Amino acid sequence: MILLASQTARATTLIQTYNNLTAWQAAVAELGVDTFTGIAPSGGVAAENAGYLDAEGVNFQGFWGSSNDLEIIDAAYPTTPPGGFNFGTGASLSSWSVLLPSYQPSIKATLPAVVTAIALDVMTAGGSGPVTLTVSDGTVVPVTTVAGQESFIGFTFNAPIGWLTLSIPGSPNGTSVLLDNFAIGTADVEDPVPEPVTLLLVGIGLVIMALAGRMGPRLLP
Repeated sequence: MILLASQTARATTLIQTYNNLTAWQAAVAELGVDTFTGIAPSGGVAAENAGYLDAEGVNFQGFWGSSNDLEIIDAAYPTTPPGGFNFGTGASLSSWSVLLPSYQPSIKATLPAVVTAIALDVMTAGGSGPVTLTVSDGTVVPVTTVAGQESFIGFTFNAPIGWLTLSIPGSPNGTSVLLDNFAIGTADVEDPVPEPVTLLLVGIGLVIMALAGRMGPRLLP
């Protein structure tokens, strides 16, 4: 028996970045959207003292420095001073810096195993970006924000991704990073072209099979 080896494992690779929700939705099968609505009291804030929130199969963790910090901010929360927390997107998830610039606020989202597409609104309060978005495959994307406005960003990948983080490196005291309308899905990705190693192994196997056929069966004396 001849065994043909094949190499099937693929590294996760960013396929496309989107700055338009409609275009992202056209490219994926959506699995769920978290709007964070109904968690915080009307006009108020709900602090997740443990620093995490599970919603739509996604685990969200918030930090400033090495400490836990995660809040859900209701859509009716006061918008003063200008550039406050009402972005017109509904309730939002937030982490903020309260001490020194080294205590950068960040939010990490750990995703279900099948997710190959993500999209979200990114915002800042108390200051402007850029916000750094980092994905488990090594993709790093700066997201420019304007205080009081949301910035949409979406991605598709060729294989499942594990997590992403939003952070504001060197953020000034009192700056918050926020997200909303966090959507996950599966991307419509074509089957990959066989890798060169796979093609080489298959070719060697075919040559061996051809030689064996030409030699034919041998009769014992």
